[in-house]
This record gives sequence, structure tokens and C-alpha cells, in this order.
Amino acid sequence: MDTKISLVQNGALQKVGSVFVEAFGRSPALLIADGNTQRVAGFAVARSLEQSGIEVRQLVFPANPQPYADEHSIAQVRLSLQMDTSIAVVLGSGTLNDITKRASSELDRPYMVVATAPSVDGYTSYGAAVSIGGFKQTLPCAAPTVVLADTQILCESPSEMIASGFGDCMAKFAAGMDWILADLLGLQAIRDDVWTMVQKPLRQVYQQHQGIAKRETRAIGQLFDALSASGFAMQIMHDSRPASGAEHLISHIWEMEHLSKDGQPVSHGFKVAVGTLASVFLYENLLNLDTWDCYGNPIERWEEREASLKAFFTDEKVADQTLAIAKSKFLEEDALLERRKAISVMLPTLKERITEQLPPYQELKHAMQLVGCPVHPREINASLEDLKRAMVGAQMIRNRYTILDLYYELGLFDQALLCIEGM
Repeated sequence: MDTKISLVQNGALQKVGSVFVEAFGRSPALLIADGNTQRVAGFAVARSLEQSGIEVRQLVFPANPQPYADEHSIAQVRLSLQMDTSIAVVLGSGTLNDITKRASSELDRPYMVVATAPSVDGYTSYGAAVSIGGFKQTLPCAAPTVVLADTQILCESPSEMIASGFGDCMAKFAAGMDWILADLLGLQAIRDDVWTMVQKPLRQVYQQHQGIAKRETRAIGQLFDALSASGFAMQIMHDSRPASGAEHLISHIWEMEHLSKDGQPVSHGFKVAVGTLASVFLYENLLNLDTWDCYGNPIERWEEREASLKAFFTDEKVADQTLAIAKSKFLEEDALLERRKAISVMLPTLKERITEQLPPYQELKHAMQLVGCPVHPREINASLEDLKRAMVGAQMIRNRYTILDLYYELGLFDQALLCIEGM
């Protein structure tokens, strides 16, 4: 794995300098933060580095508007790194980490992340979720060489960031179910060691949701460990499949559309939380599906599919990228009929796996509410129509097989959109 040192403990901030030296020697450091993370721990991190004899420069993004992970922010970090041989030390969570991860990768340099909140699984993941030319995508790049988190800082982080991390963690229930679905159809086999790495700590965190809501140190530590484990799983696979399914694709659509609330971008974990509940709701609906429901539904022609996609993605560059993906997974009539037959054959097994893998929708919803996650689109300044629209786009933008593809290939996608109104 790319990550060689992972230190999560109380007082870890005081060890930033010594850990940096252990990993990178006496290289100079570029401390990357925003106004918020700089205020929380910037001074302590810089002091620890300097006390270890490390020359430190700083690049601080404004707190408002929040940094956005796109080619412009990446270029800003890359240009600053190119001024010397600095190793980036990023102080922050998802967006700052993705920006720094990609910029460092483009220069073939390692980097270090100092986490400020248990808010995302991207700290330790391979790849960076960024927007290039307006199209949300995961670009290949190495994970951080060092991950350091001070549990006191994690516990003191804003409640919405803890809730965001819980939402991103709970997404692994739905993402795992999507992987099971792909495995049953022979499309992407489950790797047992990676599966356990993600799913075991996920269930421990779910059981600790009350402790997370109360900011108990042990529970918050478990949340961060579970998120880190998901990132490590993605490092091993060089693929986000273990941690990302339809719920993340829904989030990607909203990110491409710059979904915001009260003038601020809605957090990744909050968008994913809503997408997770939508996915679990759709899976529960499948429990009512009969074998004969897999046959006889209308078959969409490619020309119709292409027209729908171009109507959805009005930006020509984004449409062209999406068309290539959609075409690669589009099944013509004979292949589609074979797929429907395969789905009907494995349907009883699929239903068993749904009940084994997923918590009941209402129970998961209650746990997420208790921690502070949004459980309805309106809580993130979206409507049910916005959610349905995001589901349409989400089914098009990746060749990863999910619950959305199953409904689409069965000719039941419109039924899925109607079903979601019952959330």
C-alpha cells in the first residue's frame, strides 16, 4: 500500500514533525490548509515541523468560498510545490486532500495528510475525486504516505462533519450490496479480504451510532478507523468499488451541479447519506419483485438512450465523456434478454443477500438521524424531483454495476423513480 504510517491517537499533533522526518527525512514542507483548518491546527502543525528542523512554507485557501477540487485548485498547489522540493502536508479533510493528492501525484511526490475531522473515507484512498472540465471523476493517484489524526481534534470537529463521516461510512452498506449484485451477475467478483476490511468495521460503527452522536472518544476513533479502512481497501484494489456504489454516483451528479445550501456546498457525506437511503429503499423494494417481473418490459434502443443522455448532459464535453461510458455498458436486445434471464435466475439468492447485507431502511434512517445526517433531499436543499433526476444521471456516468443498472436493464427504471417518492 502507498500509506506507510498511520497514526491515530490523542496528542498526535505534537508528533507531526517527528513523523514527517521519519517518512521524508529533512525535505522542506508545504503546509496546505484553508482558513478553517489553519485556525484549528495550523499553528501547532507548523510549530511541530519547525521544531524538527523542517523548513515550512504555507499555502492557505480562503475559508469562504470553500475550496473546490478542480483543475484550477490542483494547478495552484502544483505550482507552489514546483517552487522547490517540498513535500505537501495537507491539513484538512476531503476537498483539500483530493486537491493535494492529485497535485502531488502529478509531480510524482509523496505527501502527508493531517486529518481534522472524521468526515470522509478519502484520506487513505487511492485516487482523487475531482471535477475536470465540469465532469466529476476519480483520477488515479497515490494515497498519502502518512496519515495522522489527533483524536481530540476529531472529537472537537463540527457536528456536521462528524455526521458527514457517518453518512459516508453508512454508504458502505449500499455500496457493498451493489458489489454483491455485480458478483452474483458475474460482472465483478468480491475479493474476500477487501470485503472484510470494509464491512467489519462498518458494522461496528453502526452499532456505535449513539456513542458517535455523543462524541465519545472511542466511538469517534472507530468511525475514523472505519473510514480509513475503506480507503485502504481502495488502495489495495486500485478501485473505489469496495466503498462506492449508486449512492456515490448520485452524489457525483449533485457535485457536478454544485448543489449548495445557505450559500455553501453540501458536504460529500451529506449527499452520499441521502443517496444511501435511496439505494437501500430501492433494494427493499426489490424484495417484492417476482420472477416474471424480469420479462416483457420495454427495451430501449441505443438511439433513444443517446438522445436521453444528450438531453441530460447539455455540456458537449461532459456529454461526450458520458456517451463513451454509457455505450460501453449498453446491452443490445439479445444481450439484454440474456441479462434479464440471469437476473431472474439469481433473484431468490439476491433477496436473501439483501436481507443479510442491509439494515432495515427505517432502522438505518433512525441511526443516521440520531447522528445528524440528512435523510431526505429537502434537508440538503434538494427536492424529490432533484433526487430522481440525479438517479437518472448517476446510472449513466460510470460502468460500475449498481442497483440503478438493474432497474434500468429490467425496464423498471421509471418504477424505481416512482418508488423513491415513498422515502
